[in-house]
Amino acid sequence: MQAFKDSRALQLIAALTVLLALVLAHLFLRGYYLEQQSARQNERVEVYRSSLFATLSRHDYLPGVLSKNDALFEKAFEQPEQASAVLESVRSASQADFIYIMAADGTTIASSNWDHEESFVGENYGFRPYFSRAVEQGSGDFFGIGATTRIAGYFVSARYPETGPVKAVTAVKVNSSTLDKNWKGSEAEVFVSDKNGIVILSSSPKWRYKSLRPITQQQREEIRKQRQFGNETLAPLGLKESGEGQLLVTIQNTQYLQTTADIGKMGWELHYLVPYSVVQSQLVSFWSKAIIIALMAIAALLLIRMINAHNALRDSQGESSKLRELNRSLEHEIIERKQVEAALRKAETDLRRTSKLTAMGQLSASITHELGQPLSAMRTYIASLGAHSSQETQDKTLGKLTSLVERMISITQQLRYFARSGDKEIRRVNLRDTIQGALNSTQPAIQAANVTLDIQQSDKPVNVLAGSVRMEQVLVNLIRNALDAMQENPPEKPRHLLIHLSTEQNQAVLTVEDSGPGISEEAQKMLYEPFYSTKPSGIGMGLGLAISTNIIAELEGSLSAENRPQGGARFIVRVPLLESD
Repeated sequence: MQAFKDSRALQLIAALTVLLALVLAHLFLRGYYLEQQSARQNERVEVYRSSLFATLSRHDYLPGVLSKNDALFEKAFEQPEQASAVLESVRSASQADFIYIMAADGTTIASSNWDHEESFVGENYGFRPYFSRAVEQGSGDFFGIGATTRIAGYFVSARYPETGPVKAVTAVKVNSSTLDKNWKGSEAEVFVSDKNGIVILSSSPKWRYKSLRPITQQQREEIRKQRQFGNETLAPLGLKESGEGQLLVTIQNTQYLQTTADIGKMGWELHYLVPYSVVQSQLVSFWSKAIIIALMAIAALLLIRMINAHNALRDSQGESSKLRELNRSLEHEIIERKQVEAALRKAETDLRRTSKLTAMGQLSASITHELGQPLSAMRTYIASLGAHSSQETQDKTLGKLTSLVERMISITQQLRYFARSGDKEIRRVNLRDTIQGALNSTQPAIQAANVTLDIQQSDKPVNVLAGSVRMEQVLVNLIRNALDAMQENPPEKPRHLLIHLSTEQNQAVLTVEDSGPGISEEAQKMLYEPFYSTKPSGIGMGLGLAISTNIIAELEGSLSAENRPQGGARFIVRVPLLESD
């Protein structure tokens, strides 16, 4: 039997080892393929970045060069059509899309498309940042959707003259199609975002003018004033980052491996995204090959085993008598095993019966422990009723006796806590009244034990939502435990019991402290377990703290214990205060 268990354990360990090795191998391969893909993407993103930067920079010089041509600007003001023709020839030679000259107020006076239907001549572009920056700083650049053509593009500008009062501004526009025309058909998704996180160039047209992050109201107002994106809503692209070194992002339910690079102009950033399925395909390919090789190896092993089995069967044909003897031995072993199993079942039945009897004994001790204090208190109160006691004293004593009888009834109901849910009426309870009720039951025991009682509480009610009897039972349990603990004190050591009631962060905090020996390390581990007690057999319930803990837990509170620095134990009950309090 033990050998069988050891064999199963070894098989389980072997299986777990193989599984762990496969997981580690998968993680290693995944990291390797991610690293390889990251290196490839870094190379590709640099190619795209340098190409785009070169395209953007190709025409940066042109507005400044034109602004040095005084004759051109004289024609622009006096003979605008001739100036426009010159601009068209320059545009054609430079491969720009548009070149135009604006007066100091932003009105276009000459343009390379002066003879087209969508001519810029007469249009005022003073609201564009590239105009205002050229006026203020000498030059400017900008990306936006054309106010006239509705075609997006990159604008670069320069003022005329370079010094002195501004008379005009020259602007060159390169359409966005020129910037990203070579991106389509790539195995990756490529796009550029501006300083506000808005996609301005993309290999996927549906991603254009989508935002990577929330746009502030101030940013939207600035975009509106500049008419940068026309009527585009700038809806979120839905990009979600998930990290992992090489940045993993999700866009529209598709995972990508993202590499980014700063283009070096206007806060633009280039994003190069390859579907994560590329790495997954590499992993699938590797594991497919590994599985095929493993299956071939298993098939070879099975073939070898079949050959060996065939040889063994051939050799065993002459040993039939030994096999019959082995069968008889096996049958005998089976019979013995069944007998052992029957004996084991009988032993288990006997053990359960013994456990039940033990539990009944513990429960009897618990009942004695739970009802002993109220009965002792009743005996003390009855003894105090003498023949010459006043009617008022008799009435008070009878009231206390009635309260104790009702408490004993409630306690017997509480002892059924773990068997079924009893009456759990919840109402407003003032913990000041709870303290007084608990002391009515325990005051005789406190006095008999020569214990100094200290109660610290505010004059204001501390109300919680609870069952009054159940809360009182919790406090009685804690007080009795404290009294029992202090019985171990030597005569010279004072016995001091402190009950403290306060509020803290919307919670009522009820603390019971004693000057006993404290809680041992072993007891702390089993403190709240049912039927666990540090007292001798038959003394102490072993249920008080377990029941108290569950009562407080039902009130969404907590019961904890700790040792005091100066010696003794401290039990802390925390219960939520009523919201109205």
